[in-house]
Amino acid sequence: MKYENAYRALESRGYLPASAPLWTAADGQYGLWRRSDGGRRLLVVFGQAQGFEGLRQAEGGDIWQECPLSHDNLLALQQRFPELKPVSLEGHDVTMGLGDRLGLVSGAHIAALSGTGVFPVLAQQSKRELTLTGRSYRRMLDDVAWQVFEAGYHGGYAADGDHLKTLAEVQAAIQDGATMITLDCSEHIDPDAYRLDADTAWERCRQKFTAEQLAGWTQVYQGQTFPLPEGKSVAFAPDSFPQLLLTYGAALDFMDTVYKTAITAAPHAVSFEISIDETEVPTTPEAHYFIARELAEHQAVAGSVAHRFCGEFQKGVDYRGDTDQFQREFAVHAAIAEAFGYRVSVHSGSDKFSIFPYVGKLSGGRFHLKTSGTSWVEAVRVIAMCDPALFRRMAAFSRLHFEEARAYYHVSASLDRMPDMDSIPDKGLPALLDMVDTRQVMHITYGFLLQAKDDQGKPLFRDDIYRTLRANKTLLDRVIRRHIRRHLTLLGVTDKQ
Repeated sequence: MKYENAYRALESRGYLPASAPLWTAADGQYGLWRRSDGGRRLLVVFGQAQGFEGLRQAEGGDIWQECPLSHDNLLALQQRFPELKPVSLEGHDVTMGLGDRLGLVSGAHIAALSGTGVFPVLAQQSKRELTLTGRSYRRMLDDVAWQVFEAGYHGGYAADGDHLKTLAEVQAAIQDGATMITLDCSEHIDPDAYRLDADTAWERCRQKFTAEQLAGWTQVYQGQTFPLPEGKSVAFAPDSFPQLLLTYGAALDFMDTVYKTAITAAPHAVSFEISIDETEVPTTPEAHYFIARELAEHQAVAGSVAHRFCGEFQKGVDYRGDTDQFQREFAVHAAIAEAFGYRVSVHSGSDKFSIFPYVGKLSGGRFHLKTSGTSWVEAVRVIAMCDPALFRRMAAFSRLHFEEARAYYHVSASLDRMPDMDSIPDKGLPALLDMVDTRQVMHITYGFLLQAKDDQGKPLFRDDIYRTLRANKTLLDRVIRRHIRRHLTLLGVTDKQ
């Protein structure tokens, strides 16, 4: 066997190959090695390759270098293997955002999507998630790239600067390597405008917009009906049109500015997603069509648009609302997206099992689904299976900090409905993650758990969480893969192989 002496030397120190087969370039071969106890990982460079930081070794004619998983070593690796860098997701019909708050399960995400034709957004964390987990955007990108390398995956992936709210945030994410930007327009949407009567709304429009703008919009839209694919149409009622302008007019300016200032100036291809879902106001078909047409008029090219659909998209649990209404309205939104050539996007898409069949069917096989916290919750399930005492400590701490955590997320969970942990045997703990209240409490308190420290500054949970999950990595990957595959099955995404 080639490099037999190197392999023997590594194995004698408790290291096992984590990536197989080796990645091969003109100047050598490359692989990831992991301690058998689930601890430290090494990049091992076989041969005489230059440009890596690490300890060079030689034995029995074999030459190799043992390198830390540093940012600089990753850059050197990406020079040889460009597929380790994220790319734009344009050109793909079905795409899926897969948040990995721990930096441990991108390999499981890759395995779940294998053979489906779904293009993954493996690097996806919002500013809120990065803050709560104590990670930087660059650290997230590096964690994903190393996992792509470990998985031996060559199929490409994207990196989402998720729910960014300012031009500066967008520019910083692009500079760090983001290949997708999710622009959160919520701070530019006026949710109270629809409560105004028509006369008041028109008066405010005259104060906010120029006469030329109002005349142009009124002529194009007010009282008009526009045909859509699949026999659908959208009609603009005169009595609600000024409220629509007040609600979304400023958001349109923001979209246009970010696109022309940051997206078109990016040094690499960037997919542009518009997020108008973080608001209490459901996105009507008229509002969606207005935004889509205006973006097209301004030559701002969106790859996908995320709406505030009817019903509730709470974190970590199934859709709450009238599924028949969702089906009817989603069909129109999908038709608008088709008419303007982008994908309809579903945010907070984790575990929305009851509506997945509609998303898959009515989108015509062109959609983006964004998930995030569900993989964290399933990791917590693995902790409950493998270290019940740790899970009990985590659950007790999460109860104490639930009210603080819910300031960041819309959930309906109640501590009163959480069962008494002391009355539940260890074997019954994993099933608690199937209960809405327990699932949501554990879902949104991740930041408090990961950043909690004792009086001496020692992490209360972080080290134990990582130690448990790394020691049970095979089980973790299996649980995550099964859970994500359930999403794909209900979406109607079948294996293409």
